[in-house]
Amino acid sequence: MRPELLRKAMNDPKMVLVAQVAPAVRVSLGEPFGYEPGKSFESKIPDALKKLGFKYVFDTSFGADVAVVEETKEMQERLENGGKFPIINSCCPGTVSFLEHSYPELMANMATVKSPMEVLAVLIKTYFAEKMKILPENIVSVAIMPCVIKKAEALRPELRLNGKLMVDGVLTTMELAKIMKEEGLDIAKCKDGGFDSLLGTASSAGKLFGSSGGVSEAALRNLAYNIGVPIKQINRKATRSFEGVRELVFKAGKNRFKVLIINSLRNASPVLNDRKKLEKYHFVEIMTCLGGCVGGAGQPVSTKETLEKRRAGLFRIDAGAKITVPSQNPEVQRLYKDFLGQPRSKKALELLHTGFQKICTDCYD
Repeated sequence: MRPELLRKAMNDPKMVLVAQVAPAVRVSLGEPFGYEPGKSFESKIPDALKKLGFKYVFDTSFGADVAVVEETKEMQERLENGGKFPIINSCCPGTVSFLEHSYPELMANMATVKSPMEVLAVLIKTYFAEKMKILPENIVSVAIMPCVIKKAEALRPELRLNGKLMVDGVLTTMELAKIMKEEGLDIAKCKDGGFDSLLGTASSAGKLFGSSGGVSEAALRNLAYNIGVPIKQINRKATRSFEGVRELVFKAGKNRFKVLIINSLRNASPVLNDRKKLEKYHFVEIMTCLGGCVGGAGQPVSTKETLEKRRAGLFRIDAGAKITVPSQNPEVQRLYKDFLGQPRSKKALELLHTGFQKICTDCYD
């Protein structure tokens, strides 16, 4: 989203500006202002965005929570019914594009749930709009993302609802920092506060989506919770390692759930080319950028040291969290009770799921 279009929307009294903030942004936004990588400004970001003219500010991690609830339900169904494996995560648009162009035969293995950004965007223009009695067409939904490719994802035809965009614009971490500086805002001087309710409370598992291995750890936590297995059985040494390729086995009741984590597309092809090995896994997480979203192309310039510091910042948020499993999130529970019904219900499938079956040549039409 170009800053001039954002400012135009801000000056239109009919429009309700709503922002969502990705997990990785909170541990990197301080860097353009001279603060240490990994320092969390989670409590400051809502006030900063409201000073810029946004009326509501939500946490993309809530969208991650909902995506995990949907995805783990799909995992359980496939385990019980002998479904197709492995499931490949769909939260990274770089990975989706890479598979479309280089491994189209694997597109049928993609998780059908939309990315956290798109899940939350749909809920903003349906559930939130309905609750707040706001016309969806009067909502300008802006996503603050660590990733330039999210701009293209927002335009994909498969992710529109009734032909309409759910995300009206994407600002990267650096673009937001530039706008804040132009407005004279220092992130550290903004007031402490939380994200807005309905779509603002998120588990720390959802916030781990910003790090390589975080999608897998979040999914395994929720799977463990659903089947009554202690979360401590998850191998964090594997989920939080910085190695390019790592694997782990999780005992899911009578089943052994095998997970493969690929950190950066540079490490993907050797694994994807070995189909016999690939078919041994139940879940495969592939993140385009080194370190995961903390190393996204919309972030401040990264080194391995800064990536590790940003990841450590997310791990500290997780260590101090009260809600660590998506299904435990009271706002997620309320969403299903009041709006969606059950995970993978007809309504959930219509709103939150999609299919990536073709190369996106018409995204910009």
